[in-house]
Amino acid sequence: MELFLNAYTTTSEIMLPILIFIIILIVRDLGKYSRLSDRISNILRDISEDIEDTGFVKNDGENNISYIKRFISKKISSSKTPE
Repeated sequence: MELFLNAYTTTSEIMLPILIFIIILIVRDLGKYSRLSDRISNILRDISEDIEDTGFVKNDGENNISYIKRFISKKISSSKTPE
């Protein structure tokens, strides 16, 4: 039993710093993705505001991505000429 306890103590002393290091790396990566997500959200918001300046009306409760998709599909369908 004493040998098992000694092995467990040694393993935990080695693994704890490794686990802490892995957790730090994960948190840093999540922070990078959060900043990237904020930048993308700001870009989409700016594009939506630019589209609204053209007079294309945003529906109530419509998010920026669906608004931009609706604007693009409207422009594509209006640019097609009948053959």
